[in-house]
Amino acid sequence: MKKEQKSGAHDPLQLLNIWRSYQLKRWKKERRKRLKPGRPTISNQLPQFKEQRSAKTKWRLAVLLVVFTVGTVISLYFMSPSSDIQQLAVSGTKSVPDQQVINASQISLGDNVLWQLMHQKETKQRIQTKLPKIKQVNIKVVQYNQINLSVSEYQTVGYLVREKQYYPILENGQILKTKMTQSLGSSPVYSGFKNDKYLKQGLKLYREFPKSIQSAVSEIRLTAGNNNPYQIHLYMNDGNEVIGDLRTLATKIKYYPVLVKQMKGKGQLDLEVGAYSKSFETSK
Repeated sequence: MKKEQKSGAHDPLQLLNIWRSYQLKRWKKERRKRLKPGRPTISNQLPQFKEQRSAKTKWRLAVLLVVFTVGTVISLYFMSPSSDIQQLAVSGTKSVPDQQVINASQISLGDNVLWQLMHQKETKQRIQTKLPKIKQVNIKVVQYNQINLSVSEYQTVGYLVREKQYYPILENGQILKTKMTQSLGSSPVYSGFKNDKYLKQGLKLYREFPKSIQSAVSEIRLTAGNNNPYQIHLYMNDGNEVIGDLRTLATKIKYYPVLVKQMKGKGQLDLEVGAYSKSFETSK
């Protein structure tokens, strides 16, 4: 006879069956949850995926259609006579005649607008080369077939006198070859400057003057006296004269208003070494 099992002992096969039964119930429970109505499934999401892909495809086709249409319209415009330049205008000039700017640009009525836009860099270079007074050029298309040349000019900061001829000096230091019989405006006249080195120093000196002194200067003459190649002579609009040094006058000229008030009548201020004055009547 078989021996009876001890109390508390279990059959391993029975335990395995119990575990399998528990796992089966757990699987069925989870399956019911997955199949519960309203829970998203792959089959439920497929129509949404199709709608999204369809919307993206339609959007891409719309964009391509717009780009193609716009490109076609632009191409037809530039190929038609409507894109030929019908009017040419200049704006921003002060001393340079508008016709000179147009001639320098080499743009003519009937030229293609697109061609001009593609070669506007060369056009700007031609204008600035032939007209050194032109500082900047902008080419704009107005009303589809009109070209506007918007320019700005270098300011004239003085006039160089050589052999009784006046040559404009621009703010960038360039001296124009244009000959004039007299200076224009309030810009000072530079005389006696036969060396460009001293002329550059004279221009730099004038820029360092206070605005009130700049407007009072009529002429800057390089006299190079007393064995000093940097000696200059200023002629003022109020009738006074100033002797100074190109290298030091910028720091001394600020005393000009005070010294003038101390003078009795018109005279000459010597600021080359020290600071003293003498009236013209006394010197006579």
